[in-house]
Formats: sequence, structure tokens, C-alpha cells
Amino acid sequence: MKKLFAMMLAFLLLIIVSACGNEAAEESEKKDGQEAAPTEVKHDHDEDHAEGPHEPGAEDVCAFCNMKVYTEADPMGVFTAQAKTKDGEYVFFDDSGCLLNWPRRDEVEYEEKWVQDYLTSEWIEADSAIPVKADLKTPMKYGYAFFKDEDSAEKFVSENVDKNPVMATWQQIDEISKERFMKKMQMDGGSMDKKEDSDMEKEKSEESGH
Repeated sequence: MKKLFAMMLAFLLLIIVSACGNEAAEESEKKDGQEAAPTEVKHDHDEDHAEGPHEPGAEDVCAFCNMKVYTEADPMGVFTAQAKTKDGEYVFFDDSGCLLNWPRRDEVEYEEKWVQDYLTSEWIEADSAIPVKADLKTPMKYGYAFFKDEDSAEKFVSENVDKNPVMATWQQIDEISKERFMKKMQMDGGSMDKKEDSDMEKEKSEESGH
């Protein structure tokens, strides 16, 4: 009788221990799942950030003229442009003309390129941005601001008559930047490396007081 009772007691204890073990395993799996979730979300966010435009750092310089690239905190930062090359490299430019002239000199190809909305500093695709030429101080004296749509561009034109704003096109910017580029090439006897270009842009910048 005692032997039977002992066997029943041992069987009961075995069931209790097994149940506790299963609960612990389930709790552990649940905890592991909760810990893994933030890592997965962070990974996705990092990849999204890497694939789109981002803000320049304090040490970044223009890929074309090697001049300072202004950050978002600076009033001039709204004229900063950037591009992603076919090789996946992200580069910055201090003005829109430099964005167009870099491929002329270094024979690179862009996969994507961006400028900033003049009113919000939002990064927008350059091809869809609406340019406005005005009496604005830009880093390389091109004088173009960009807007995410025609309505905001036209509103800026109508509300800032004192700046002599006019609607413009990327073709006009391209023609002006090419003209400036060709003049520099002629001045240098057909040679245009980064150092020479940087020196000339620096002189222009100093003359303009920037």
C-alpha cells in the first residue's frame, strides 16, 4: 500500500515538474521574440535611410568645387544638393550648377539626384523640382531656388517681387552651368582638375562675400 502511494506521489510530482518546464519554455520564447522585434525594425529603418537622401556632415565638401557644403542649420543649407552615383556613392554639392557640372568634368553618372525645397528644406527629386531664378545669395552665385510643386513656386514669385523672381527650367540652369564650365576650361588651357576648380570657385566666393 505504501509502495503504491509512493509511486502515485512520484507520478504526480513528475506531471507538476513537466508543466512548469513547459511554461518556462513558452515564457522564454515569448521573451526572445520581444527582444528580436526592435532589432528587426531598426534594421529596416537603417536600410531605408541608406537608400534615400540624408543630411551632410560638418566635414562634407562639394564634389565638384571642393567648397564647403552648408548644412540644414545654415541659411545657405537650403541650396545644398546631393546625388547618388551609379556606383552607389552619395555626394554633395553646394549649389545647383555644381550638381550639373560634376558629370561634365569627371564623367560620372547619377542614379538619383536631389535638391531642397526652398520653403521647407525637404529633399525632393531634382527632376521633378520647380526652379525659380531670383535675386538670392547662393553659394556659387547661381541664384536658383527650388520648389516641390508649381503652386508653391508661383506663390513665391507673386509674394517676393522685390527679389525679381521668375519661373525657370533645368535646361536654363544647365546652359548657364555649362557656359561657366567651358570658360573655366578655356582659362586653364583645357585642363580642369579638382584643385584648379576649387581655387577658382574660392576666388568667386570671396568676391561675392561668402
